[in-house]
Order: sequence, then C-alpha cells, then structure tokens
Amino acid sequence: MRHNLEEQKHIITLQHEAEKEFLKTFRSGNYTAENPFVVVNPYLVNYLAAVLCFNTDEETTVELTVKGKAVEGDLTHTFPAAQEHVLPIYGLYHDYENTVVLKLGTGETSEVKIKTDKLDINLPHYLNTTYEYFGKDIMILSSTTPLIASSKTGGFDYAGDLRWMLTEKECWDLKKLENGRILITSFRFMQKPYYMVGIMEMDLCGKIYKEYRLPGGFHHDSVELENGNLLVASDNDFNDSVEDYIVEVDRKTGEIVKSWDLKNVLPREEGKAGDWNIHDWFHNNAVWYDKPTNSITLSGRHQDAVVNIDYDTGKLNWIIGDSEGWGEEWQKYFFKNVTKGDFDWQYEQHSARILPNGDVFIFDNGTYRSKTVENRVPPDENFSRGVIYRIDTEKMEIEQVWQYGKERGAEFYSPYICNVDYYGEGNYMIHSGGIATYRGNHTDQLGASLLNQYKDEEIHLTLESTTVELLNDEVKFELNIKGGNYYRARRVSLYDENTNLKLGKAEMLGGFGLTPEFAFKVKFKDVDEEIPEKHNLSLELEEDRLALHGTFGEGSQVFLELKGKEGSKFYLVPTEVHDVTAACVSFEEQGENDIQFYVSREGISGDYDIYLNVDNLRYDTKLSVTL
Repeated sequence: MRHNLEEQKHIITLQHEAEKEFLKTFRSGNYTAENPFVVVNPYLVNYLAAVLCFNTDEETTVELTVKGKAVEGDLTHTFPAAQEHVLPIYGLYHDYENTVVLKLGTGETSEVKIKTDKLDINLPHYLNTTYEYFGKDIMILSSTTPLIASSKTGGFDYAGDLRWMLTEKECWDLKKLENGRILITSFRFMQKPYYMVGIMEMDLCGKIYKEYRLPGGFHHDSVELENGNLLVASDNDFNDSVEDYIVEVDRKTGEIVKSWDLKNVLPREEGKAGDWNIHDWFHNNAVWYDKPTNSITLSGRHQDAVVNIDYDTGKLNWIIGDSEGWGEEWQKYFFKNVTKGDFDWQYEQHSARILPNGDVFIFDNGTYRSKTVENRVPPDENFSRGVIYRIDTEKMEIEQVWQYGKERGAEFYSPYICNVDYYGEGNYMIHSGGIATYRGNHTDQLGASLLNQYKDEEIHLTLESTTVELLNDEVKFELNIKGGNYYRARRVSLYDENTNLKLGKAEMLGGFGLTPEFAFKVKFKDVDEEIPEKHNLSLELEEDRLALHGTFGEGSQVFLELKGKEGSKFYLVPTEVHDVTAACVSFEEQGENDIQFYVSREGISGDYDIYLNVDNLRYDTKLSVTL
C-alpha cells in the first residue's frame, strides 16, 4: 500500500495562518484600550513578543510603554494615529508579570498585564555596564551551539535581563536593516554541516516578511548595500568547493544580479592556514562593501587572509596577512609592516570591515599564530583580539594602530567564530564568542565540534562567550555567558522610528533553480524488500522542495527516482565525504556518512512514486508525492 507524502508547511505559511486566526478573533470581538486582545508569541518564534489589539472610536495615536523592572528598563514607543490598532510589543521579561501602559492621543490611559513563562536559555554569568552608557538597547547573541537546548539566540538589556529570544535554531549573523527589521538566517538547511537555504527579513516580533532563497544557500555573513540589495556569502558547487562564492541579491525579486567566484581570484593551495583543506580552502566568513573604494572585503579563514577585490571587475586589490607560504607572484598584494612598537598579523580571523577613515577592523582569532606546525602557539598561551590596521595602498604599507584582547591572554581566546563592531571613533565592540576548555585547558578545537566529540563527557567541556565594548579605551560593557558558544553579537534598539507591524503573508523570493537530472541510463535490479535500516532513510515534502535524509557509505552510487506517468526522473545523490576542519555551527549530531539531498519543485509537476536506488539495487519506498 502506498502513502502520499503530506506537505510540510513553511514557517511563512504557519505565521500567516496564525495571524489570520488572531485577527479573526480580534475583529469578531469588542476590544478596547481598557480591554485589549493580547497574543503572546504571535508569530511562533519569540515568546518575549506579543501583539496588542483594540479599536478606538476615532483615529488616535497610542503611546505604548513596556514597564521595566526598574524605570530605566522602560521601553516607550508612539504609534501613528489609527482606529484599528494592532501593536507589536517587544522587550517582555520572561517568567514575569509584565505591565504595558497605553496612553491614547485623546488622553485616556490604561494598563495591561502580560504573564510570560520561564524560558530555557543561558542567562548572563555577569554583565558589567551602566544604564547611562548602554541605555535602552539590547545585546543579541546568535547561538552557534543550538545542540545545547539552553544555548538559544537571545538579547539582554543593560541589567542583564533577557528581553528578546528566538525559539528557532538560528545561527550566523543578525543585522538591523535600514527599514528597522533584521536580516537573519533562514531556519532551513540546504547542505551539511551548516549551509542554510538563504536569509530572511524579519521584524523583532518574529514576523517574517521575505525569505530570499539562493541556489547556493547562505553561510556566515551578509550586508545591505546602499541600493537596498544584499551582498551575501554563498556557495556555487558544493561538490567542488565551499565558502568561496559571493552573490548580490536583488531585494525586490530575490534574483542574483552579480556574483564573484574566489577561485578566479586566488590560488587554492597557497598560504594555507592551520585548518586549511582542499574542499574548504578559503572559508569566507565576512562580507563588507566599501563605497569610497567601490570594493568588497572578505575574510578567508583558511588562508589567514583578509582580501579586498574590486566590485566591478572582481580584480584582487590587496591582502592583509602573513605572506609566508604564498608564491612570489602573490607577494605584491601583501603589505609591509611599518609599525613602531607592538604588531601581530591576524590568523584565522573573522568579521573584517573597512572603517569610515579607511582603516581595517578585524577580529583576530589568532588560531595557531603560525603558518607552520612547528611554530604553533599552544592555546593556553594564545590570545584573540580586535585589531585595527591602517593601510597605505600606494606604498603597500601597514601599521597596527589599535588592539584589544591580547592583554587578556587565553581567557579571551576563541579559535573560531566571533566579530567586531564599530559605533564611532574610539567606540568599539569585540565579541569573543568561541571560548572553550576541556578538562580545564583551553583548546584549539572548536566548541561546536567538541559537542559531538565529547557528547558523553560534556561535564568536562566548558563553552562560553565574552562581549566587550570600549569607549576611548575604557571598558564600558562586558557580558559573559556560559553554557554555549555564540557566533556574533549585535547591539540593537528594540523600538525605533521605523517600528511597524505590516499585516499579510510574507514573500518567498528567489529560488533553487532546476535540480539537474542524471543524464545517463540508470541500471538497477528491483529488490522486493524493505530499505535496509542502516540507511536511515527519511523523505519530507516541503512547499518548495523534496528533502531526502539518509546514511550511505562514501562512494556508494545512490539515486532518488521519481516515477511518473511519462517515465522516471533520476537524481544522483552525492555521497562524497569532505573534510570539515571548521564546523562553525552544530545544529544536530551528524555522522560523516549522513547525507542531505534536495530536489527543487521548480519545473516539476504531477504525481510520482518514489524509489531509492543504492548500488544498482532498486527499493520501493512505498511513498508517493504530488508536486
């Protein structure tokens, strides 16, 4: 007997259904400012947000205040005049009876109580700052170890109180956009170990407005351009290489309008960092556009190289880093150090960006601090830091003009992830999010990888994150969280002049393109038995693709077959095992032979029976699908 795969709803569909339901309830009732309709977690991903709905007899503005535990924690925002009010509530405390005060432009005031549940999330071990410095912002840390249930993406205020949290497994960077929303990772996988379908535009209530799906997926970083488009770290051909491809995405359509392939810019086997491998040879973890020079700056962790290329031509402009291991023809792209005093090159760095004055700001992880094994610095003697270099591209000279972190030694050492941020001259943030010790010793191994390696010995594994802000070299903010590693930190305001909840269904833009069919005849022998349990096969139908998960030996020949009325479509499932020397995120426990494969629904329609061909043996999955 065959079973038809039931389509799983996309989070955008689920959110739209939830919104329609709460609007239906609200609009069928008689809700006033004194008795509003309140929905906590209205968009299913943030329990510390709510919507508050009511009607007024005439159009009026509403001043809304989420009361803090102290007056400094109050969050106030004024919404424009309307008769129907559907207001987003941000910054609720968890495990607390929150008070929201409404003050209408017509003079009436009222209070609403919103009780929230206790949430399982790592809270600050300590937070040292003042309200006078930090104000009403929150610091959001994006988790890189969601395998730990309590290691969720969350935002903390000046007092260390949790005021924002995502329930979904979010990773990579989170950036505030010009329109007040945030740019965030899609919640869906594309390829192991951590490549995602794309990026999403979301408000701080958790409502998604757009998902940009990319043929090569998304990882690490993206940036909003002045024209509104998005510059995104992506991939091209997973089987050949990863993390060496950049795309510009049209903000309105999701289409790729320009791309840059680093294999056409740099040599693949020179300047090898300690964690270099042939598949992930560059490992780009940062994207930055500089308008004055019309250039893109990238961070190649696996070449210890911060690289700058021309936006128009893709031509290489310069490289910051240790030039050891690079051939003679590449030396002209490196800078000569002219610093008088302390100077260090960066190693396996992250988060490179150009400052307004042309300086280059980098998080220097410092992993190994050497191009050669014999000169590596042990982790207990190593350091990570934020560093600013001043470069002269005419003379090809470099000077180290500022750093923070070296003086803290191994306690601030993160061999992976992390970022820096710039708020103004002398006002910097340095986030060391990948600190790890095993049995009390600092390690060069990555926290996300250690979770799998020592899953039965986690009592001996300590993961933590330290985020520091400085103003004129004085530490004004320091946040430490234990129990997980955190990819990046971003300081954001919850309410701003762009705050606006726009009702209606989100858009799914871009796409995956057509999944290529296997071009040759497939030979097979039908097997009248169940698919062996060792393959751990599962199939899921999503709104825009068919997903296969399974376990297959490396080198096995595996085909997914969709058999329809007009014949069969065969798709080759890659089973190659690639080295992963930088597992920046651990979403789930994965063996090296665990495979994920997706067939795009673009260009396919009809009813199909599903078969699996493994090493010329053809198994009937007893499943069917309507595409």
